[in-house]
Amino acid sequence: MENNNYRDKLESLLINSFIPRGYKITKGIELCSIPESSKYEAMNFSINNQSIVYRKGKITEDRPGAFLAIWKRPSSSWIINTNKPIPLQSNELDYLFVQVEEHANVKSNGKLINNPKQGIFIFPLSVLLEKGIVSSDKKKGKTGFRVFPPWSDDRGSEGTKIFSESGKKTQRWQLPFYTEIDENGLLNPFRLNEIFEHKSSEI
Repeated sequence: MENNNYRDKLESLLINSFIPRGYKITKGIELCSIPESSKYEAMNFSINNQSIVYRKGKITEDRPGAFLAIWKRPSSSWIINTNKPIPLQSNELDYLFVQVEEHANVKSNGKLINNPKQGIFIFPLSVLLEKGIVSSDKKKGKTGFRVFPPWSDDRGSEGTKIFSESGKKTQRWQLPFYTEIDENGLLNPFRLNEIFEHKSSEI
């Protein structure tokens, strides 16, 4: 099944990149129960008892970067707008992992790239709260947002919209939490430690 395929890929990434660095998978990977989230390969798991929400950024051909949805359905006890998506709350995660992949139709020296770049953002809860992505007492939260990996200025297919100044500003705060996935499907171990143990106050 396709679901098992992307779950297995993530499990392989965790086993090969995190465990050798002394991290432990303390809760196995679970597929998100919201059907609409499957297009973002939504999964949940824990590392060192830290709750992780995972999404795969979705490439949109006419815009730079990648989009992801991050939301849940309200409790059935809610009477009004029961099916309206709401943002995740701060007590539901410690980190958000967002995997991204380069536009497959980007050209290098006139040729299509056969092995597009891949990477992952590891956003700690403190940053998600600071940027208003996760719901808190101070901020409403978001049901989706866009991420901009290092190659976002390579805007993909002809006709792609310009990489806006607001997009560049967003990219600047996001990149400290980004690390590349190499051709062997591994994360840089030193970069991984640096990001996964990073505190937003240190930026």
